[in-house]
Amino acid sequence: MRNPKPLYLALFLILLLWLLNYIAGIFYFYWTLWWFDFVMHFLAGLGGGLVIVWLISEKNFQTKKVFLITLVSLMLVGVAWEIFEYVFGIAQSTENYILDTCIDLLMDAFGASASVYLFAKKCNRDSSI
Repeated sequence: MRNPKPLYLALFLILLLWLLNYIAGIFYFYWTLWWFDFVMHFLAGLGGGLVIVWLISEKNFQTKKVFLITLVSLMLVGVAWEIFEYVFGIAQSTENYILDTCIDLLMDAFGASASVYLFAKKCNRDSSI
């Protein structure tokens, strides 16, 4: 049976993301705090990564394979989100859009990497990636 703790942490992070996004919409944090979007992308990568790691945890993959599957999955979601932002005009500015997108995807990747690291440490697996 799978350990539900990573899933509970992911659920908490997703609820935290929702709350922070709601508050950010009221107080314009995305436009007034330059670093806020970075934090949100990191938390999304961490929460999403924990869900993916939990889903594939019973497959007895090596940590490197779990890392690769998690990273690729999260990058696909991150790219889809960036396309969604662009198509619906949610992007903050058009002058540095490519740089902003690259930083957003990098923060998603850091969050995904942190989720694999936390899972490997918690399960006493080889955490060297």
